[in-house]
Amino acid sequence: MNRTITRRATLAAAVAGLAAPAMVGAQQPSTITMWTFLDPNRPGGRETALKTIIESFERANPTLRIRVEPQVWTTMAERFVLGANARNAPDIAWVNDNNLALLGASNAPADLKPLVDAWPAARRADQNLPAAMEAATQNGKLIAMPIMATTFVLMYRRDLLAAAGLTPDALRTWDGVVEAAKAMTRDTNGDGQPDIWGLGLGLGTERFSVTPAVLATISGQGALFDERCTARLATAEAARAVQWQADLILRHRVTPREAVAMTSDDAIDQFAAGRYAMQVISNARYDQIQRTAAGWDKADLGLAPIPGWTADKPGPALTTGWFAAAWRASPRVRDAMRFIDHMTSADSMALWNLPGMQVPMLRSLAARPEMQRPENAHLAQIAAFFAQSGFSMPSHCAWGRTLADFNLATQQVVLGQRDAMAAMRIAERASQDRQ
Repeated sequence: MNRTITRRATLAAAVAGLAAPAMVGAQQPSTITMWTFLDPNRPGGRETALKTIIESFERANPTLRIRVEPQVWTTMAERFVLGANARNAPDIAWVNDNNLALLGASNAPADLKPLVDAWPAARRADQNLPAAMEAATQNGKLIAMPIMATTFVLMYRRDLLAAAGLTPDALRTWDGVVEAAKAMTRDTNGDGQPDIWGLGLGLGTERFSVTPAVLATISGQGALFDERCTARLATAEAARAVQWQADLILRHRVTPREAVAMTSDDAIDQFAAGRYAMQVISNARYDQIQRTAAGWDKADLGLAPIPGWTADKPGPALTTGWFAAAWRASPRVRDAMRFIDHMTSADSMALWNLPGMQVPMLRSLAARPEMQRPENAHLAQIAAFFAQSGFSMPSHCAWGRTLADFNLATQQVVLGQRDAMAAMRIAERASQDRQ
């Protein structure tokens, strides 16, 4: 029996030895992990664009694979930095511009400047928003590559505005927005409670975004931080804006009280579901809202620029957006940088534009005939908003959670805990402590 076992073992070893040469030179695919808020397996313009971009990269690089791990967008940058500190980060992470300071203060990002230095002159000259590249350049290093530029707009229902006997001109000022919101707040079933509220808000302090109070403060005083990143929040203009926002609930009753606990995503879902007539939302959500519009015609989705305190001065088109960073200590950092370069190439940028429904990041894309089609008119609108009143926050200042500070201050006023100025003094201290 021992001889039989020995012979079988010898035969197995011989077979293995014959098979081994066939594996010589074979290369197993290497996987690049990427964190983003997009899921390429779900419907949507940006999702479709990302899926196509990944497929084209993998075809050109058969030994590389891209694995997307969708994340909650509001905490992704913080988790990437923490993961890098623990040496357990993804190869690539998307970062929004209000977290560029956090990224720059860490040792997480690789320097992507060599990629741009290697670009042909024509590719550099084709950049439509060079300010985005400047925002991501800190201490002489390019810590992240711009993918898409966004801003915040006032989205509204054309049908409800017209039914109220109003035109978009009524939305040019914050006080005009209040009057329009009153006219569009409707109790459709006669139970004494509005079924459609005039203006939606998400005032939660987790999964938060820009709300009117932030933009109204900028309208009144300009930047929230000076060049030394000193916070300017305990001001008369900031207190005025927060009181105005709280009064949407307290005095005017055009926003439901439960808004104090809503995330920005909750509020956007409510707008798409037909519960809100207007809301300040990132233009990047336009495609999503049209796809998920429930009980109303998606063609009735309108865009207006951010209002100002007076009709002669529009509010700020706050320039924001998404960037891709590579983890400096990744064993696949060079391959990760190659994919970032591919993801922001001319062919990929064309996909982010259409079907991704994003503002063209290249001059050559803005001139395409496709951009003249009626279904893409909103992208031209957004570009006009940028040109008219574009405003950028200092990217070296940590202002991401300042948005939550505004929300907390509004909560405190709504709940009767503090007046607006006292709440903004606390907000200013919190924002300053992060610098």
